[in-house]
Amino acid sequence: MKQTNYMKKNIKIIIISICFLLLKMQGLTAQEKVAADPYADIYNYAQNLYSAEAYEEAKTEFKRYIFMQNYSQGDFVSQAFCTLARIYEKQEEWSLAVQSIESAINSLTPQEINTNKADALRLEHIRYLYKASQKSKKYLSDNLFIFSYMNLNEISDEVKQCAYSAAIANAVINGRIEYAQKTYEKAIELFPQGWNEEQLDKMKENFQQLASFKPKNQRLAGYLSFIPGLGQLYAHNYKDSLNAFLLNGSIIAVSVYSICTFDFWTFSLLEFDPLIRFMKGNIYNAQKDAYNYNLKKQKEFAEPILECLEPEK
Repeated sequence: MKQTNYMKKNIKIIIISICFLLLKMQGLTAQEKVAADPYADIYNYAQNLYSAEAYEEAKTEFKRYIFMQNYSQGDFVSQAFCTLARIYEKQEEWSLAVQSIESAINSLTPQEINTNKADALRLEHIRYLYKASQKSKKYLSDNLFIFSYMNLNEISDEVKQCAYSAAIANAVINGRIEYAQKTYEKAIELFPQGWNEEQLDKMKENFQQLASFKPKNQRLAGYLSFIPGLGQLYAHNYKDSLNAFLLNGSIIAVSVYSICTFDFWTFSLLEFDPLIRFMKGNIYNAQKDAYNYNLKKQKEFAEPILECLEPEK
């Protein structure tokens, strides 16, 4: 009987000791987490503000959290930079979005460099670079990050293909058709399964149309406008061509009649100034119509290519 009671007592002591140790271990784990990121509350508060669409206040708190990393390294640095980038995206401040996502990439640990997390950040980076280049009219092919993504061996195929697509689309938008076509051909060699047959046929056809397209000469359109309406007709603006022919032609006819009848007084006083003004306007409009025609045709050929290439939202 005594031996049984003694065993029960020992079992109770062992159970109590185990519970005590487990509680202590949980306490230590919690303390380690707090010690690992003492500014987690700031980050969580910033996330709550972002979820509530209070973007300006969220920006301030994310920046405060990032600043506090000067004193103690936290666990949410890359996430903070990423969310900042998304705020700038919503505000269409693309250059700031690019800077933020670059900071997120630079904050990755060596163990994270070749992970899916890193690839996701690089894909976001390419998308922001593409949007920023559209606003600044800069060439993506000159960007060192895009060049690295396209050429470094350690970069995944998904990121490489996205970088190629962005560079080609940017070149098409900026009228660098020869560079776009060469880069496209190289991309097809590297990623034969990157686009489906329909997309490949569409891009091939429209690249051929862009390459063979002969733009209207704006200077020639201006010279042709000395004959009323001919410059607009050359630029395929048939409505303005008819208007110019009737209006300018009428003024020219009246002016010629005045000169032939030696009515120089009427010509100089009433007809000469309108004649010069209408002729100048006719030349300007013909050149503008030629420019708009070229832009319209290039956009018509480029849009199907961009649909296949633009980085996804």
